[in-house]
Amino acid sequence: MFEIAVDVGGTFADFVVREQQGRTYTAKVPSSLDDPLQPMLRGLSELAHRFGLSLPDFLGQTEKFIHGTTVGINALLQGQGVKTALITTEGFRDALELRRSRLAEQWNFRQALPPVLVPRFLRLGLQERMDYRGVSIKAVDSVQVKEIAAFLQREEVEAVAVCLLFACRNSEHEIEFKERLQALLPDLFITLSSELSSQLGEYERTTTTVLNARLSPVLSHYLQDLRTHLRDQGLRVPISIAQNNGGLTDLEQASRRAVHSLFSGPAGGVKGGWALAREQGLSELVVADMGGTSFDVSLIRQGEMEMTPQAEIAGYPVQLPMLDIHTVGAGGGSIAWLDKGGMLRVGPQSAGAKPGPICYGLGGQEPTITDAALIMGLLDSSDFLGGRMPLDAQLAYQAIETKIARPLGLSVHEAAYAIYQVALSLMIDAVYLMTVKKGYDPRSFALAAVGGALPLFATALAAGAGIQRVEVPELAPVFCAQGLHHARFQFEVLRSVFEELGKVPNPQWYDLFAEMQHQVDQELTRLGVKSEQRRYVWSADLKYPDQHHELNITLSGDLKDLAVWQQLKKEFHQTHQKLYGYSQPEKPLELVNLRLLALEKEELSSEWKAQGAMFKDPSMNDDAAKNSIPRIKQRSIYWRGSLQTMKVYPWQGLEVGGCIEGPALIQKEYTTILVEEHCQAKIDPAGNLSIIIGKDGRKNECQNG
Repeated sequence: MFEIAVDVGGTFADFVVREQQGRTYTAKVPSSLDDPLQPMLRGLSELAHRFGLSLPDFLGQTEKFIHGTTVGINALLQGQGVKTALITTEGFRDALELRRSRLAEQWNFRQALPPVLVPRFLRLGLQERMDYRGVSIKAVDSVQVKEIAAFLQREEVEAVAVCLLFACRNSEHEIEFKERLQALLPDLFITLSSELSSQLGEYERTTTTVLNARLSPVLSHYLQDLRTHLRDQGLRVPISIAQNNGGLTDLEQASRRAVHSLFSGPAGGVKGGWALAREQGLSELVVADMGGTSFDVSLIRQGEMEMTPQAEIAGYPVQLPMLDIHTVGAGGGSIAWLDKGGMLRVGPQSAGAKPGPICYGLGGQEPTITDAALIMGLLDSSDFLGGRMPLDAQLAYQAIETKIARPLGLSVHEAAYAIYQVALSLMIDAVYLMTVKKGYDPRSFALAAVGGALPLFATALAAGAGIQRVEVPELAPVFCAQGLHHARFQFEVLRSVFEELGKVPNPQWYDLFAEMQHQVDQELTRLGVKSEQRRYVWSADLKYPDQHHELNITLSGDLKDLAVWQQLKKEFHQTHQKLYGYSQPEKPLELVNLRLLALEKEELSSEWKAQGAMFKDPSMNDDAAKNSIPRIKQRSIYWRGSLQTMKVYPWQGLEVGGCIEGPALIQKEYTTILVEEHCQAKIDPAGNLSIIIGKDGRKNECQNG
């Protein structure tokens, strides 16, 4: 039996298949923005062929299928989505356009703002009103609901976002409006803010709800097509979809809540980092993932994944808890260009999968990081993607010469190295932002270098950030897909309270606790998670009076126990002191939100630890594998201002415990690892490559390890 995890990114689709015996197999194929199903079927067919099975037989023997998708985020970035209307409380329809007063670049008053998500004529005010406590002041006008339905039908609106004032305190009016409108227009997709993001923050709540309304029908159409195609090809198990928070949900929930899966692929990488940290006994880990389009950074701290209560995507706030991932436009396909002042820049624009980097020979016209790496000699033009995609070095050379080297008065090799260095500086800044800017010492972290492109930058990135150890997982090129194997079902509910946290909790909160517990249990039951497999995490968003931001603090113990709430206050003051350099324990605290996260218990099996990370080609027996190991080669590399000869080691030829001293390249299917001078690399028993970042005068790990 097989377990399949698929991460379809902006440039490549990655596949990781686990056999019942624990062995793991991989595939990687180019993505397609025009037809997202095409790479899915192509990759699955390739894997089936390697097992000597037809696709129906392969899928028929599959017992688990997990999918991370970029369909939603791609639709958002490309300005796509269905025609959407917004229903707000009368007098508040322009909140979506007024936004906040903050600018991404504080002093750039000419900065273009992202387009308004809903044009004004499709933003409708509903005659109803709740006060700030959630008490109904004016009921929903049933006559107006009929008028709105007629208008929506005339305008051929496909989705409606409903975000009424203070619905986060009382959802009755939103629910009533939805029921009345759905009775009149049963095929209309309707999303409620109270079902999606039930917390204070009118603008953030509105954008989140509108994004969900625009994107959910798009994602739903893709998921239904995917289910139909895979069922026709023999799949008999449900498809699980990865969410932004690192958990899973089913197709039904994902189709209605597209905003929950905008970052489902990168979330798989963070989940993989969590598993790697446990496997290696690392409590602090920077997970750095460089694919074809972007460079993503996240942290594992004290063995746990870091979360953020909301994020900004394409300039729009999304008011949902998600894994804390910082993204910059520095992927292998990121374009190198000169600005108006003649300064070299890299990204955020990307060549994507098609046309891709110029060296792909698919019609690309702009030089990219991949083109630069090829000119530097870091990539083998005849062995890219295991030899299935030969690269054209001449095309890359000509483009870098014309567009970068000549204007800057550099040689082509110097220009390529400059592109590498600019990209590297963007990555170092991103790691600095996620560590030093948050008060963490990067020297206490190890670096997980994952994604197809990052191992070329890993040792330089670690040295630049002050990190002394790099882990390159055995499945680094398909790490996000591997991480999806560790994901489990989870569901979170939130209630806005916005009351002073007194000496004892308000007795009315006990009913709230029970209501939240019932809601998460109901959802986990629907997902098939048994009661003994569940784990619950309560937390609270707290702030000082007049503060505009909250801190999330975990609640431990019986919520009716006074000591639990006293400990909550103590931890809030300690956390505030650590993050901001001061605390005010003499002040009262305001409880803004209560959160309950329900998770399916997750553990690393000994089978996965022992052999799950070891890759084996199913079409090759052991004798053939031994005979196929190529010998050590040498290649001319342009590095630090001169051409150097570096040894190139095949990954398959590395023995557990054997040590490689830099400078050297380690070539693997789908990726290449650069081990710089004074660095030493070893393969550990789990099949991962550990690199110690050395310095002049430091002991030689190869001799002393």
